[in-house]
Amino acid sequence: MPRLDELVTFCKVVEMRSFSRAADFLGLTQPAISLQIKELEKEYGVELLHRSGYETLPTEHGKTVYEAACQIINLYERSREQVRSAGQSLTGELMVGGSSGPGEFVLPLLLSKFKKRYQEVDISLIVGSSVDIIDQVLSQRIELGLVGMSRRDRHLQFETFVKDELVLIAPAEDEWRDHAPITIDEFLQLPIVLQQQGSGATALLQSALREHDISLNNLNIIAYLGLQESTKTAVRVGGGLTIISRLGVLEELKHGNFVEVPIEHLKMYRDIYFVYRRTLPLTNLVSTFIDFAHQHRSDLTDHEISA
Repeated sequence: MPRLDELVTFCKVVEMRSFSRAADFLGLTQPAISLQIKELEKEYGVELLHRSGYETLPTEHGKTVYEAACQIINLYERSREQVRSAGQSLTGELMVGGSSGPGEFVLPLLLSKFKKRYQEVDISLIVGSSVDIIDQVLSQRIELGLVGMSRRDRHLQFETFVKDELVLIAPAEDEWRDHAPITIDEFLQLPIVLQQQGSGATALLQSALREHDISLNNLNIIAYLGLQESTKTAVRVGGGLTIISRLGVLEELKHGNFVEVPIEHLKMYRDIYFVYRRTLPLTNLVSTFIDFAHQHRSDLTDHEISA
């Protein structure tokens, strides 16, 4: 069975694309690094790394091992941090990033409940597009994000939190109350305001339309208006309709501030993900918040939400 230090060494070689750079980072000699990789390849019975020019890259088998190794290391570090912190009071600053849907409803609700439980913790919330929040996690400006899209990146872990649906909302006017479902062709004629490029909502809409051989250019787009709150304001004042996270408008729909207009044959479901670095141990504070959030998912809505 592979040893943990061999997995750590392997991951670092993959990430730094170099035996020598990994050796410097880990404080080991290059022969020691090479020996650990050989032992790991012997355990798996296949080549895991190969040289390409001046870089060392994972083979296809190596990519598979890397994905699993990152999760093993992260779970180990997370459990060690939890054991070390057991019995200690929870303090410090919890800084979380959220894309506009999760960041304007889901996270404020969860963070408020978390603050009531752990009053010594300072709370900070940063809201941006999904792409922006993911980039901030990748660059280690924040430790944790909650976003409406994922992407392939060996440095990042995307952990599914809840399911969400994008819906078309209209102003609460007689014209739209109890409106029958519209066709996709009718949808294409409506004045639409969208969130900016890079938002999870716009990306999912684009993907859903593509399945019907339709591009965003086929829509009657009035404007791209930043993030979720901007588009909600536009709808509220009669500036158009918008595609938006159902989680982000639960309260408005419940109180009749907006009307949902179903679109036939255009269903847009997505996962909402926690995103964090794979190979960096989560702090006890962040780990506790993630566990707390999973325990309180049912508080987000009167309807059942499950991962």
